[in-house]
Amino acid sequence: MHRFFVPPETLRADRVTLTGPQARQIATVLRLRTGDEIALVADGAEAIVSLEAVRPTSVSAVVRERGFTSAEPTVALTLALPVLRGDHDEEVVEAVTQLGASRIVPFTSARSVVRSLSEAKRRRWERIAREAAETARRGRVPTIDPARIWTDLFSYLPAPVLVAWEGERRLRLRDALPATARAISLVIGPEGGIADDEIAVARERGATTVSLGGRNLRSETAAIAAVALVMDGVG
Repeated sequence: MHRFFVPPETLRADRVTLTGPQARQIATVLRLRTGDEIALVADGAEAIVSLEAVRPTSVSAVVRERGFTSAEPTVALTLALPVLRGDHDEEVVEAVTQLGASRIVPFTSARSVVRSLSEAKRRRWERIAREAAETARRGRVPTIDPARIWTDLFSYLPAPVLVAWEGERRLRLRDALPATARAISLVIGPEGGIADDEIAVARERGATTVSLGGRNLRSETAAIAAVALVMDGVG
């Protein structure tokens, strides 16, 4: 069954109307017809609706069932993700959304190759996250924050904050995961790694450095592997 995220107020009535890109997708891409059913999702709530009228500009439907999605993690994971070259970061956004990340905070730091995140690219991240959340049958779409710089980053991350750092030799990520936290933040470094003075800033702000193992991973590999490990451990 096809799933679409909608504003929460859409699900408050017994009849709903979809317009814009969603109506076009239903009518011209998916070619759904009157009587077909789709799922509408908002903030963890879910409604199964039956299509009544299908046009490229407007789709109307009636609510048949209401409930809640069961695919949301029990822990809200915020991923601080460096802005990467090309479309590598977009691949990460798609993967970590499917794995269960709740929020993505892009950032740049001293060794970042890419120094900024355009608003157009941030909107692409939002679109990718929405489509990935629909594919994974999630109940929420991860939020995509504006880009931050390293010195400001930790003011926006809920504790506890774990920083994956190649210089950490003793504490592994799986051993640092809290047993009862409702939220956790995970920071992945850029292509050039994290500088020692940046690690000092992170520790001053209460962050803990962790190891992802003895192998040197690309940023995109590290992000996906670390989120999968966190979700398996606490999600």
